[in-house]
Amino acid sequence: MRTSGVWRRRAGVVAGVFVLLFGGGVAVASWTATGTGTGSAQAASVSGLVVSAGTPLGALYPLPADSTPATGYASGTVGSVATTVANPNPFPVTITTATVGSVTTNPLTGRTCAAGSVLPTTGAPVTLSPPVTLAAGSGPTAVIVPGALYMVSTAENGCQGASFSVPVTVTGASA
Repeated sequence: MRTSGVWRRRAGVVAGVFVLLFGGGVAVASWTATGTGTGSAQAASVSGLVVSAGTPLGALYPLPADSTPATGYASGTVGSVATTVANPNPFPVTITTATVGSVTTNPLTGRTCAAGSVLPTTGAPVTLSPPVTLAAGSGPTAVIVPGALYMVSTAENGCQGASFSVPVTVTGASA
């Protein structure tokens, strides 16, 4: 019987060593498991919004000398500027302000209308309320800049029937 006790002890020792080696190997493997790799992404390039030249809404007429551009015209339409804006970007853009530049006068044939007869009401950006949101990749969308222009009280008769255009710059952010 002594022989079977020795074999049992030896088998127990061998099994214990086997468990330690096997279990230790798994533990070492789980502690040293590593991996590396690279990921990549590319930011979209922002394209400028495409803005058409603005044209006045309603027929402009000289404001009385005692009026100011701040009081503007009685009609909310007269003095506003209409333009279109397209968004070629792959994301939506919300336009919050618009700024009008120097007005170009195009009098009728045979007439004159001095530069400076029609002026922007302000050189500062005009807040669009409500803001205009353009969908990603949208085509030309109408944008109205309220109260943007006025005709001076001293505008000459040659300004009657003239057309006017004005550059418009819009500002916004991704929606």
